[in-house]
Amino acid sequence: MTDDSRETDLKKLIEERKKKLLSGKTIPTKITPGAGRGMGASAGAANFGEANKSNAELEPQSAQDTPPQQAHSIEHPEDARAMRPQAHSIKLDLSPNPVDARTYYRRGNQFYEKNDFEKAIENYNMAIILNPYFSEAYFNRGLSYYQIKNFDKSISDYTKSSELDPRNPVIYNNRGDTYYSKQDFEAAIVDYNKALNLNPKYMKAYYNRGLAYACLQDYERAIEDFTKVTELNPTFAEAYHLRGLAYEYINQYDKAIADYDKAIELNPSYDEAKRHKEIAVSKKQSGYITTPDYGAPGGAPMANTTGGDPNMQNQGINAMKLLQKPTVNFKDVAGMDKLKEEIRESIVYPLMKPDLARAYGKLAGGGIMLYGPPGCGKTFIMKAAAGECSSSFINAKISDVLDMYVGNTEKNIHNIFETGRKNLPCILFFDELEGLGGRREDMGGSQQYMKLAVNQLLYEMDGVEANNESLLVVGATNAPWDVDPALRRSGRFGKTIYVPEPNTKSRRDILALHSKKRPLAPGVNFTRISKATIGYSSSDLKAVVEDAASIPWRDAFKSGKQRKVTTGDYIKAIKKRKSTLPPWYAQAKKQIGQQEEKSIIDGKEHIKVTDSKLALAEKEAFKELLDIIKYRNKVWYQIYAWLMRVLYLYLPIPI
Repeated sequence: MTDDSRETDLKKLIEERKKKLLSGKTIPTKITPGAGRGMGASAGAANFGEANKSNAELEPQSAQDTPPQQAHSIEHPEDARAMRPQAHSIKLDLSPNPVDARTYYRRGNQFYEKNDFEKAIENYNMAIILNPYFSEAYFNRGLSYYQIKNFDKSISDYTKSSELDPRNPVIYNNRGDTYYSKQDFEAAIVDYNKALNLNPKYMKAYYNRGLAYACLQDYERAIEDFTKVTELNPTFAEAYHLRGLAYEYINQYDKAIADYDKAIELNPSYDEAKRHKEIAVSKKQSGYITTPDYGAPGGAPMANTTGGDPNMQNQGINAMKLLQKPTVNFKDVAGMDKLKEEIRESIVYPLMKPDLARAYGKLAGGGIMLYGPPGCGKTFIMKAAAGECSSSFINAKISDVLDMYVGNTEKNIHNIFETGRKNLPCILFFDELEGLGGRREDMGGSQQYMKLAVNQLLYEMDGVEANNESLLVVGATNAPWDVDPALRRSGRFGKTIYVPEPNTKSRRDILALHSKKRPLAPGVNFTRISKATIGYSSSDLKAVVEDAASIPWRDAFKSGKQRKVTTGDYIKAIKKRKSTLPPWYAQAKKQIGQQEEKSIIDGKEHIKVTDSKLALAEKEAFKELLDIIKYRNKVWYQIYAWLMRVLYLYLPIPI
């Protein structure tokens, strides 16, 4: 058969399927509300953004499966029955067909479950080309775009899905969540309202709408929604915690404390609720009062300077609570020898001998940005660096810095810098830098307050009154492309250090370090284990050690006979736990590398290559990461990594 005849047959088959669809002989499956897999941390304002961490209690039966990157209360295709192909009104050939929309749809779902969202999108594209009325394909493609933070395309797909299936509340909930992630809380509330009109008992929509109201400082309505959540699920500790925060912001401290107590009763290890209870008790005792100042930007509440303790109201965070004198040093950091030497030269030596560094023009201070894949030890190695040169260390987390009250975030940043300047030499460590110093051009109207935070950070680092000698400011990020370019200039976070995944030697050292306090059998082969875990992060390796130790522990618990952890236990653990890094590399490639978009035109595959959104100078700053991405995408490397894993997992030697 010639290429032309095959192409003609393909066109005919596609046209036939379109005609069947239009004639009503084929009915697209419907999405039905499924059981979500819990929620992770949402982007939001201050405590309402940070508090949304343990919401897996919404669906406790599947909380262990909650994906770490998941944000807000969003429905996933693997959790809704309609995300699977269902029975149609007539009998059809269900065998795989290369030009069947359902075949590409299933493949898309498989790639989604593997967190390969780019490949999932490619397959959903094909499903939609073959069946432009495939509501679920639009929905799942929108969900995939959401996961890679392409919110505009996500909204577009959810909108198309809602046009094809207008009675489905899940679609409106997910589109509302996407608006929420864009900080467009008003639009999010409109969609949550639609979801609740269709399903008045839709708990996730109440929860999400409550968060959106809270971010708009409409605490009374937020309280109503969180109350509804507690009625639908009386054991959901997170809802009581969030309602307590809302009560606290309207000065109803007794109710806030009661809700914090309830959250702690339901979850005794709920540290956030304990911390907020202490704050509420302190506010109540001091007579601290806040009043909403709707003349302020965004209608945000302002501290009332006419009552209570004025110092408590206006001083912002007490940064002394964040000050540490680390006792760990580089001896406690397994492997990463090349990175340690780079940090010694850039950070440790100038802080240890500032006069000598000054004589050679090496400033003992300034800014450095650590970037790289998640879970590879950026925070710990900086704490060890502080211990190495006996300097003070301030670990400023996003939850410590951001504050819903206008002006308090800037005060918190200033207080942290001032505390560092009073305790020299000092390392200020800002984790999740992209959350605090994000691109200002990407910030919409609801995020104007974040622009002020970026401006304050810039001022503290190189302003006229800034005196930062012997004060080293380090920012860590998993998404350096989202950091404001102004922060990456010389004198700020001008020097960048890439923190890679551990190599074979580092993996061996990390595995041995985490296994040190475990009952190990003689001759555990850490060399083999390290080679079988190629591409794993430091946190992945720690999880492998914990999983391996759990195997003999379970056996001992059931049989009453103790045994030690063997190489075989590690191998079993590795087979069940894959690396968490591939999605991050895919996202990095999308953000700073060239993109290939596949499409079918007249039956032929066309590939369109587009460049990243970063300017040439910005891409040059991430050259090391670009080289690593290109290296990992080479066919020979992928074959090598696969062979290494298979060889050392299934090597026929005693384990």
